[in-house]
Amino acid sequence: MPGPRDLVVVYGGPSAEHEVSCISARNVARAAARNGHTVTAIGMTYDKRWVDAQSGLADLEDHAELPSPDVLVGDDPSLELPGLGAGLPAHCVVFPILHGPFGEDGVIQGHLEALGVPYVGAGVLSSSICMDKGIAKSVLDQHGLAVAPWSLLQRASHDGTQVAAEAARLGYPLFVKPANLGSSIGVSKVKDPSELEAAVALAFEFDDVVILEQFVRGRELELALLGNEDVRVSGAGEIIASKEFYDYEDKYLLGVAKTIVPMELTDDQLAKAQALARAAFEALRVEGLARVDLFMREDDSFVVNEVNTMPGFTPISMYSMLWAAAGLPLGELVDEVIGLGIARFERRSRLRTHR
Repeated sequence: MPGPRDLVVVYGGPSAEHEVSCISARNVARAAARNGHTVTAIGMTYDKRWVDAQSGLADLEDHAELPSPDVLVGDDPSLELPGLGAGLPAHCVVFPILHGPFGEDGVIQGHLEALGVPYVGAGVLSSSICMDKGIAKSVLDQHGLAVAPWSLLQRASHDGTQVAAEAARLGYPLFVKPANLGSSIGVSKVKDPSELEAAVALAFEFDDVVILEQFVRGRELELALLGNEDVRVSGAGEIIASKEFYDYEDKYLLGVAKTIVPMELTDDQLAKAQALARAAFEALRVEGLARVDLFMREDDSFVVNEVNTMPGFTPISMYSMLWAAAGLPLGELVDEVIGLGIARFERRSRLRTHR
């Protein structure tokens, strides 16, 4: 575990998960402050402006989220920063608690690499691979790991005939998803051909690449992973959606979906799930932390749904709930991921970059 550090929590961002990031950032900042870390908050607005969000840390115990950077800079334009580097203390470590595009797709990670700053979570390559569902599926498939059959649609080259043919090949019902997004935003469950065109149009509102994915009938499992070279895997949690599937509204607004932690599995089922989650984590070259989502079919076979490299840290987020159930409370979890980020930075700093 690291000693007290200057920790910079970066949150907000341009994605549709901006509000979720504000909640996650508050929980991380509060846990870190309670552990003695000196916390700095830097926000990013929807239009990608950097904001000094330090004032948002004043009421960590009284509010469920950090104030949106857009609200802060709207009230006081002088809080806008010329760049992320301008707000970073010397010798800090960054916790980029940004969900979705710009946060989990390697963009912020590349920026931090250029600044030479250690940060929590996966690196540039693994972040971008995991964010793109099509590329991630291809990598997992090449490693012999089971994924749901899928098809890619490109905005510039797809047509209605192709879409209909691919959907018929996969069968109904099926899912239509933007390739690069999270929290089930822009995702539709399509029951028959009459719903396909609208679902594809919705997904293309969020990305230039869309996934058609075969429906997998089974239980939805989530496992939490923690580590760099030496990876630990939690027990499994189960999501029982209140709607057709576990969409954004079900996750964050309705509050009626069931989250079971830990879920009941036989020793053999759990061992298989943990082995697959670890294999997916390693195949995608993830380090630090991730939540791996699986489906378990009725015959006890497993399918990888997706790997999230910066899972939520909200009160209802499965990642921290799974580790708490395993005896690792949030404060210790935050300390551990900070330590893993520092260790990764120090290891990679020793690599040669020239002859």
